[in-house]
Parts: sequence; C-alpha cells; structure tokens
Amino acid sequence: MTKEAHLCHVIIASSDGYFMNRIYNDSKLTKTSDFFEVNYLSKIDVQYWLTHLEKESGLTAFTLTEKQIEIIWKYLGGSMFEISSVLAKLIPQAKKKQVLNEAIQNEIDRFIEINEGKIGYYAQINKSKRFLFKEILYLFKQKNQFYIDDLESLVDKGLYNETALTHELDNLVRMNILAFIPTTAVYMPQGKSMYYGLQKYIKRVFPK
Repeated sequence: MTKEAHLCHVIIASSDGYFMNRIYNDSKLTKTSDFFEVNYLSKIDVQYWLTHLEKESGLTAFTLTEKQIEIIWKYLGGSMFEISSVLAKLIPQAKKKQVLNEAIQNEIDRFIEINEGKIGYYAQINKSKRFLFKEILYLFKQKNQFYIDDLESLVDKGLYNETALTHELDNLVRMNILAFIPTTAVYMPQGKSMYYGLQKYIKRVFPK
C-alpha cells in the first residue's frame, strides 16, 4: 500500500483498532485513506429485528415480549453474534411459542461470565492490572469511553509508566476487551456484555 502510485483502491476490514490506526495515520497513507467505523446495531434496529424474528431470521419457535427485548438490549446491545447465539440456544427451550425471562437471562449471563473470566485470566494477581480495570470501569460508568489521558493517575501513583500503560491498552484492544477508534483515539468497552463482565470482575476482586 502506497500513495506514490495510485494504481488501485485497497479496502481493509479489521477489528484491530491499533492496526487500523497505523494504516490511517501512517505518513505514506494518511492523506489517501479514510476510516469507516462499522459499529453494533442501533437500539431501533435491534428492536425491529427481535420484534420480527420470523421475517428477519426465519425463527418461528417463539416470539419475544417487549420486556424480553429490553433485557437483551440492556446486556448485549447491538451485538449480532451474541444475540443470534442466545436466540439459537432458546429454540429448544420454547414452549407454546414462548420463552421464560429466566432462560434468556441465563444465556446472557453465560457471555458475561466468559468475559469476566477473560479479564480475570489476563489480570491474574497483578496489582497494576487490577487497578487499571477498576479505573476503566469507573470511566465507563461516567461517560462510556475514555482517552489515555484519563488514566494519568495510574502513572502518578507509580502503577505504570507511560510506555507500559500504552502497551497494556494495546494488549486489551488486541484481546477484544477494549475497542479503539483511530479517528478520535478513544477507548470503549468491546460490547455491553464485556462491560458487565468487567463490572462482575471488579465486584469480585474489590468487594466492599
């Protein structure tokens, strides 16, 4: 890929925000590249989809109530993969074209537990990583995203130096725990189930 000879258009699709950032901001490419964010489904799209399961997914085993759709949106957001997985697991549990709220919550909790485990395995018993996750959760609760500047207190407390903190965030993006947006340099949770997995991890590691 180069801007020295305009021979073709190159399209790159990747969930690796740091890789896209390198392409987007590379001195040879920055003026000839553009970034298009493909995000999760919006709430309106999720509501339409889950209200029209037969039409949109060919699913006739059950229909969902408004409350059940709200539960799915609250914990999974617009993640098509996770929602589709939950729907598939609910099919054999359906009776008279209905599913229990508890059944839906159990399938959602499975994703939350997986994400909690993913975070816990990464942090191990490392004090710096645990406090990093605690600070990230605090920032997510305040504004749902953050800049690396928002973590400066961790450097001031000696838990990280600047290079180590940057490397740590890099790892979290590559592990799909965090999402990174190259155009704005902001970090956010990799989906709602990751947020709730992080919340569950922090409650376990830092009990009141």
